[in-house]
Amino acid sequence: MKVVIIGNGLAGVTLASNLFNLDESIEIHMFSEENHPYYSRVRLVDYVVGNISLDELFVYDQNWYAQRNITLHLESTVKAVNTSKSTITVEAREGAATRSYDFNYDNLVIASGSKPIVPDVPGKEKYGWHVLRNIEDADGIKEHLKQVERITILGSGALGLELANAFRTGPNSRDTAIIEIQPTVAPVYLDKQGSTVFLNLLERAGVKILVKTEVTELVGDDKPVNHADGKSFRGSIEGCRLADKTIHKGDMVIFACGIRPNVDFLRNTPIEIIDGIVVNECLQTSVKNVYAVGDCCEYNAFIYGINPAAIEQAKICAQNIVKPDGKARPYRGTIPSVSFYGFGTELVSLGRINDYTIDPDELKEIYSYYKVDMTLGIYKKILLNKKHHVIGAILIGDLEQQLDLRRMILEEIDVSGFEEQILQDRFSLREWV
Repeated sequence: MKVVIIGNGLAGVTLASNLFNLDESIEIHMFSEENHPYYSRVRLVDYVVGNISLDELFVYDQNWYAQRNITLHLESTVKAVNTSKSTITVEAREGAATRSYDFNYDNLVIASGSKPIVPDVPGKEKYGWHVLRNIEDADGIKEHLKQVERITILGSGALGLELANAFRTGPNSRDTAIIEIQPTVAPVYLDKQGSTVFLNLLERAGVKILVKTEVTELVGDDKPVNHADGKSFRGSIEGCRLADKTIHKGDMVIFACGIRPNVDFLRNTPIEIIDGIVVNECLQTSVKNVYAVGDCCEYNAFIYGINPAAIEQAKICAQNIVKPDGKARPYRGTIPSVSFYGFGTELVSLGRINDYTIDPDELKEIYSYYKVDMTLGIYKKILLNKKHHVIGAILIGDLEQQLDLRRMILEEIDVSGFEEQILQDRFSLREWV
């Protein structure tokens, strides 16, 4: 059996490793646009600010692939998929030249990941704006930091918060501000009241954050900028024009506005795509021998975009390709989970906690309990459905109950007999179950 995997990120390498563990005879081919073996994207921020070296980013070397019968095709971009012929069209860089060829498969797994969302604002022809998704992005930011005084981060999700926290201290500390277009900070992970508590903690830590603020233009000078890599720019960024016409100064802008599935190369195929690649409980697409895992796939109208989901999907997909016991293994979804530690506090968001993850019709039947202490910077909230199952939780400043809450959500425990006690100090699930 020949399995082709598009992508060399967390989902791709987890899948490849599991395929080999299940059946060492499988011929595995991985195609990656980048020229590196697998590295940790979650540590890119540490690399940008100098906390780790480039070598410390890498998780697997070429030997890891060779030992698992995996052929890694680097600098090889998949331009098209022909599902009727079971082939992919690859454009490979070979020095200064490129070569295009077709490559066949028995089973195809799309683990193409995601790409950063970059709003269409005027001024992007100027030098000084960045995204952070790969090593090349990180190197560009590191080089630019040598001449930067003020940094503006657009977006207050996990990446935006992590960048802002990293730029507060150390040799690369800079005057840093966060601009968020939504009226709340970390809108995907928090509710309105939790956002208020968290915003207060950020301000106490000296973080400048503007919410409900739209950037309408990147402004700066018009002096041409030429870089050693051959790129040319029409001027340099000196700030952002906001919707109220004021100028927020900052000579580096980092877009941390979220991600979208990397699926454009599949638009002319019979593979069903809505926002991401639609998959069933076997992680199969609408084409029988084509699967999708990780940030690029959409299950039950939801795109997870988190590492735990990528790992779980990859493991189940490998089982469903090999079927060691002759049976398919269903994927039932992953509990959304986001953690953040910084600015003198800590935050965990578990499960479904707001209208990003709860259907409007279901939201009418959801009830909650919460506990807040603005002085101590503590906020705890649980959300429950009509079956008295905890479906989501937010913890800020006190994470003592996160393991119990994870278990309640995962095991769908009926908490009707003790739901009002869950947020009390020193609550222990063992005493009730």
